[in-house]
Amino acid sequence: MPYFPVIALWIAGGLLALIGGIFILGYYGLPEPEVPYPGLPRPDRILPGAEAWEFKGDSDVCFLVIHGFAGSAFNTRPLGEFFHSLGHTAVGPLLPGHGTDPEEMQKTRYYHYLRYVNHLYHECRRRYKEVFLVGFSMGGTLAMDVASRNSLRAPVSGLVLISAPAFFNGYFNGRMIMHDFSLMLTGFARIFTDIIKLDKKLPDEVSESNPWVGYRFIYPLGPLHSFKRAFRGIRRRLPMITSPCCLVMSQNDETVNSENQYYIYSRINSREKRACMFQLPMDGTTRHVLPTHKYARDKVFRFLEDYIEDTLQDMSIPPRPSAFRRFMRFFGR
Repeated sequence: MPYFPVIALWIAGGLLALIGGIFILGYYGLPEPEVPYPGLPRPDRILPGAEAWEFKGDSDVCFLVIHGFAGSAFNTRPLGEFFHSLGHTAVGPLLPGHGTDPEEMQKTRYYHYLRYVNHLYHECRRRYKEVFLVGFSMGGTLAMDVASRNSLRAPVSGLVLISAPAFFNGYFNGRMIMHDFSLMLTGFARIFTDIIKLDKKLPDEVSESNPWVGYRFIYPLGPLHSFKRAFRGIRRRLPMITSPCCLVMSQNDETVNSENQYYIYSRINSREKRACMFQLPMDGTTRHVLPTHKYARDKVFRFLEDYIEDTLQDMSIPPRPSAFRRFMRFFGR
């Protein structure tokens, strides 16, 4: 009997250590060597509608539009059509491992997407005078990452972030945010399986009001875990972003917590930044895929049109002469 409290303490301590170990493993995961780049999806394996697109405009302005995790270029095509209607060029790539099958995506990691988008960004800079980075969901995270890494030598002309995350769970904006508990355990779960498939199906009317092409309710854990682990470095580099920035999000987004928009807005050092947040009706969708959402799409486009017009107009204004140049002008030189 005297040993019972000691045994109970040992059991409780062991359980706490086990739970703590699971959460640490869930966050960090097991060490993994760099995964070889699998290349771009083969054209004959791409899902119908998921293909990359490009709309050639008349201006010297280009919008590089990046889709989200497990999605495809279909989900950003309405954005490309809108930018093209304004007379500009729009490019919508299909990220490696996307738009084919989940097994192909499992072979990719976040750093593959980052390198590919960074390569496309510099290709666009060689061809166009002004380049805007536009990202939806994980595409917004990639846009922030590329913009911050190029902020000194090759800054973007503008940055548009739609439903973009900088975190999933954690202590942010002065409070604890637990948006999706399962995402805390990706490093632990991938020990036992590569891909999680949920037995869910959306009603036809929901799919019609918010169409999507990609891996719905299918989560390859390798790329998902590497995406989650990239957040910390991205948050650290947010103050390096100084280009004009526009953020758009639904307040009742079920996929990405709306606190992300407050966090990003307060951390970036853009010389001009504006944000739009609105609430969508409870229509059975996740209220996350705004570019194709029939209730949100036009509202997003109207907000972006004002931002683009103002940003391009500011670029046409010559910079104020330096103090030395103004002094020399006083003497007619």
